[in-house]
Parts: sequence; structure tokens; C-alpha cells
Amino acid sequence: MNIKEITVPPFPSEKIHQSIVSVANAETYKKRIADALESAESRYNTTHLVVYGDREHFANIHYFTGYDPRFEEALLILSREQEPVILVGNEGWSYSEIIPYPVKKVLFQSLSLAGQPRESNRTVLRKTIEQAGIGKNSVTGVIGVKYYVTEEAEDFEHTIDIPHFIVKALEATDCSIVNVTDIMIHPGYGLRTCLDIDEMAVLELAGTKTSRSVYNVMTHLKPGISEVEASAYLETDGNPLVAHPNLNFTPEGARRGLDSPGNHRLCYGSVFNIGFGYRSSMVARTALYARNAGDIPAEWADIMEKIYIPYFRVIVQWYESIRIGVTGKSILAGIREKVPEYDSLGVGLNPGHLIHNDEWTSSIFTNSGEYSVKNGMAIQCDIIACPEKYPGVHIEDGLIMANAETQRLFGEKYPDNWKRIQARRKLMKEHLNIQISDEILPLSDLQGCLSPWTVDPHSVLGVR
Repeated sequence: MNIKEITVPPFPSEKIHQSIVSVANAETYKKRIADALESAESRYNTTHLVVYGDREHFANIHYFTGYDPRFEEALLILSREQEPVILVGNEGWSYSEIIPYPVKKVLFQSLSLAGQPRESNRTVLRKTIEQAGIGKNSVTGVIGVKYYVTEEAEDFEHTIDIPHFIVKALEATDCSIVNVTDIMIHPGYGLRTCLDIDEMAVLELAGTKTSRSVYNVMTHLKPGISEVEASAYLETDGNPLVAHPNLNFTPEGARRGLDSPGNHRLCYGSVFNIGFGYRSSMVARTALYARNAGDIPAEWADIMEKIYIPYFRVIVQWYESIRIGVTGKSILAGIREKVPEYDSLGVGLNPGHLIHNDEWTSSIFTNSGEYSVKNGMAIQCDIIACPEKYPGVHIEDGLIMANAETQRLFGEKYPDNWKRIQARRKLMKEHLNIQISDEILPLSDLQGCLSPWTVDPHSVLGVR
């Protein structure tokens, strides 16, 4: 595979002033609830589901309601016999009115922030649980943050990761309790691992806005600018973010990966690292800020041949291998076969993962489980390389897998989103010469573009 530097046209820079926050219709939520109850019942013989959420772990409650706890915690109780019950704190009481279907709302002030009112609060949780029909003959499936596997817990199905006081209240009813978070995020059968048409449009919009913010930063870099000054060019609007932005100009900051912008100033030869995402998206870049190889320290003089080119070959192999029906394990094996330098690049995490409203739901790219790429999956190309003695390299963009019928429906309902996707396909296939499957819907305007020197973000690596 012959890799060389090429020049691509300017990326789109038009700002899209559009809300990413979306609330689905009532019927969509009701179907999701019914599917979850059926899945948990078939796998665990459950009678009820208890869904926990907080500011960081909002995605499961949001999936069922459109409501996300913005300051505090929340608890959703689901069953076949009764309408949904949601327990919220003081600040969630009014905001939870966005739920578009009948739901029993209960004010449980222990879910509020410390120091806020706690009037008549002590018995609310247990009474509500009992009124929802949970008792000694019930099997309560808890949807928390994660599910667990044998490597981390002997009794993994009963390892519950929601607050202890909620678990105690459930135990007081003598019900059986089991962790069923896997029905939401397991890469083989999780409900949130495949998107419907409307969710796809949300992710495409988020990817568009995110990639244009990252591009805006890259076009405004100049020697002497500080990290925090450069981050202002993200020009974030009021849409929720999926994670804390990071922007760093030092090797140490890039290796830590999650540093917030500080006061380090950019110069020729600096490391450039950025990670940013509106909710449902993430775009990241790590490379060097240089005009050419002459700007970088002598000990990194061979970084193009030793690091950048092998890394880009990994990226190409990854993109050209993704198809509906193939397994993540086989894609990883193919990378190791075609790019033997892969294991020396210092890739510490999975070479990609699934994404939904939260930045990482799970991953199909493992050495153990055989998890297939499916229609509707949203997948991040997220290969973080931290090789010894060199600065890291990282390009991260997202995509959706869609068969011909899904694409037809998407294009008809969301023509503007579809046009952007088609332009990205053209960039990848005609400019980068990465021959992606027709099933891939790229979500980032920068998809697959590795600019090794960053001073000119339009000078990238391509296949020739």
C-alpha cells in the first residue's frame, strides 16, 4: 500500500445553528420500553426494570423518556402492569415535563443536590417501589452504568452499580435483583447498539457540528497561541457535550489524553492534540504542529516512516474492512495481518467502539467475543497510538452502517444530512482513495484525514 502526502479541498466551514437535543414521539418510547421489558424477561425472567441515571450516566433514561438528569439523579421504574414511574429531584421536577407520554412523577428529594429541601422524604422511595408492584415475588432488573463479566466479578449478574441506598430499598421488599444493563449496551444484542432513522439524523448532525468545530480550531492555530485561546475557536453553542473537551500542545498532555486546555503555547514542532464532541459524537486529532519535517526535533525525524505511515495503513485497513456481517474480531485480526507494525504502535484500547448518546457504549473490536457489524450500528474509528519515544497519533471519526433500504429511508426523510454524507464518501473514495463499503455513512467532514504536520490541515495522507 503506497501512502503519500496529498492535498484535499477545504473542508466545509459553514456553522449549522441547529439543536441536537431531540425528544422522540410517545410511540417510539413506548416501543423501546416494551422491547426492553421483553428482552429482560426473556434473558433474566424479570418482572420489573429499575433504570438509574445521573448527569454523567443519562443515556439509558434518556432513551426511554427523552429526559436527561442535568444536575441530579433519577430513577425510572418499568413494568408491564403499570404505567412508568419516574422519581426525580427538585430541579428535575419541571424539566421532566418534556416526557411525551403519561408517566407517574414522584418527587424524591434525596435525588437532589445536598443542602436542598428534604421535606417528607424519608419513606418516599420504599413506598414508590412497593406501589410499583415490586415485592418478594418480583425479579427486578437493574439498568445501571455497566454490566459485568467473569473477569471482574464472580457473581457478575448480581453486581449492582447504582447507589447503595436504592439497592437497600429494593432489598427491603425481598425481591430478587439482577444487573440487566447488558440489554441496553451489549455489542451482540443491546437495544442501544443499533439506531433508528431519527437517531441516525441526530448523530449525523452532531458529527457535522463537531467536525466543523475541530476544523475551525485547526485553521486558527498559529505560533504563540495558548491552549485555552485555541479552544475558544471551538465556538461551542448551547448544545450538550458528550465529554469534556481537551486541547493540548505538549507530549505529556497528549499522552494523558484527557487534559483540559491550559496555558501552554504552540510553536513549530509542538504536539497538537484535540478531542471534542457534541452529544452523540466525538472527533479527535493528535499529530505535530509543523510546516514540514524540518520543524520537528531530530529524535522524531523518522516519525513519518516509523509511525504516521503504518498508523494510516491501519486506518485504511480498518475502514476498508468494515461491512455489515463481519465481526470486529476478524477486522482486528486483518489489521494485525496486513499491518504487522500495529502492535508496536502502542494502541492501548480497542481499535474502535460503538457510540450512541453517550460517547462509548461498548465495543465489537475484541480478541474474545465474536460480535458482528449490524445495520444501524454507529461506530467510532478510535485508534489511539502512543508509541515509545515518539509523540502519539490519533484520528477519530464516527460512522453509521446502513443497508440499501435504510439508506433510502434516511435520504428521503433527511435530504440535507444525506447530501453531507455523500460529500464525505466522495472525499474518502476519490481523494483519500480509501475504498469504503457502500454501507458506510461517514459522520465527520474530516473523515479519515490524517494531517501529520497540522499547519496545513488540507495536506493529509492518502493512498496512491
